[in-house]
Amino acid sequence: MYNFLNSRCQKEFQEKLQAKMEERKIDALLLTSPENLFYGTGYISTMYRSRKVGSDIAIVPASGKVSLITSQITQDGAELQTKGDVDVIGYPVWIFIEDYYDPNEKEKSVQPDLFRTIGMACEIIKSKKEDAVVGIEADTMPYDKYMFLVETFGAGKLVDIGKFMIEVRTIKSPWEIDVLRYSAQIAEKMMKITMLYTEPGMTEADLFKIWWQTAYELTGGHELVSVHQDHIPGPDFWGTAMPRERPLEKGDIVRLDGGVSIYGYNSDLGRVYAVSNYVSPDKQAIFDTLLAARDAGIRQFMPGNKFSDVFHATMKVCHEGALPHFVRGHVGHTVGLGPGEEYPMLNPTNNMAFEPGMVLCFEIPYAGSKSGSHNLEDTLVITEEGHELFTNTNRSLFIK
Repeated sequence: MYNFLNSRCQKEFQEKLQAKMEERKIDALLLTSPENLFYGTGYISTMYRSRKVGSDIAIVPASGKVSLITSQITQDGAELQTKGDVDVIGYPVWIFIEDYYDPNEKEKSVQPDLFRTIGMACEIIKSKKEDAVVGIEADTMPYDKYMFLVETFGAGKLVDIGKFMIEVRTIKSPWEIDVLRYSAQIAEKMMKITMLYTEPGMTEADLFKIWWQTAYELTGGHELVSVHQDHIPGPDFWGTAMPRERPLEKGDIVRLDGGVSIYGYNSDLGRVYAVSNYVSPDKQAIFDTLLAARDAGIRQFMPGNKFSDVFHATMKVCHEGALPHFVRGHVGHTVGLGPGEEYPMLNPTNNMAFEPGMVLCFEIPYAGSKSGSHNLEDTLVITEEGHELFTNTNRSLFIK
């Protein structure tokens, strides 16, 4: 078992945010998503489950310590995880907690007033600068909370930090790279075990069970924030939140897709294989083409090359092989705290150059009711010399 939180340096993340704030003339950041909250504080919020904006809030000032507002039920955990590097401020909830007993408190609210917590955050910001320019996460900010901020600061003082956070988070620190490497390698082991145990008669629910059990067996559950999957077995190509009941048959193609979140850092891999090590020639031809395209794309990952170079090299091989009709919007994305796939993307018009410290998922999905769902997806980091692959896709549809 690893404990990455022990080696996380809050000062490094804080200074990176504050340097970008100075560049953009932003006086304070109001971080309200669990992903950016973790980036700014090192605290793994229960918002990963609830996603209630305002239940936890981080305030990053232009200089000095970050503040974290959280409920009394989570306050001790927040203080433990942030190791004294962040000012943690608790607020009361509907639950009675002996440790926070207040003789003046005669009644409790049914649920916390999230406008109160946002108001607390606003007071902290105004105490440092009355007419502050405030960066907010506009894409996840509910309208009523946004209007509260407009009334407090004025619309002209609110800045959307969606692109700001993408830029800050794109180049990973050595610590982040270590966590992402570990997360990807756990997911790869989960896939290998799931593939080995697959046999005719199983359903998607059986695959899910192996997948989840393996995640906890490999990690002990200590580092896991979540486990996720988008597996597609057999002739279906549609995603679903509930497992399909169709039993697998010999020769079916199975696509495994997903991973785990380790301390909030996601893995996202894709594998494809044939049930009972049998496959029809047309499905084999698709796999062979995708594998050749994957190898061509991998060679493009080096500093100075462009994101679009990977896309064009990959699609060229697909079109010259068994997939002349293949069309796709992107062949991968950066990966980190999420949620989901992260920008920038490996798409045909993205001329951003690769830089050391970028961690990416490179994928080539192909789906159809006749051919089954395929995906070859690996994770890598750009290095000074080229790249380091965290994972390596299987070279055959037959699993032994």
